[in-house]
Amino acid sequence: MNQAIVVRPPDSLLLPDNAQYTNRFKIKSQSSGDYYIVAQHKTKRWWSCGCFGWIRNGHCKHLDALGLPGRRKPYEALLR
Repeated sequence: MNQAIVVRPPDSLLLPDNAQYTNRFKIKSQSSGDYYIVAQHKTKRWWSCGCFGWIRNGHCKHLDALGLPGRRKPYEALLR
């Protein structure tokens, strides 16, 4: 299986895995001083974001900018 390569923004910060998520990193909002955590669910393999758009709709511009699907679609990607 080929994996997509996701390039993290240069100012992002890698975070340790937790019980539910892996590939965790913190990114800064482009429009405010807020930070959001982007991560991949360990068992279901979909990507999520801590922003309001993803929490409310399951889709956001942060995942779009990284080339990751929203809406809880499993997706394998290698972080760089």
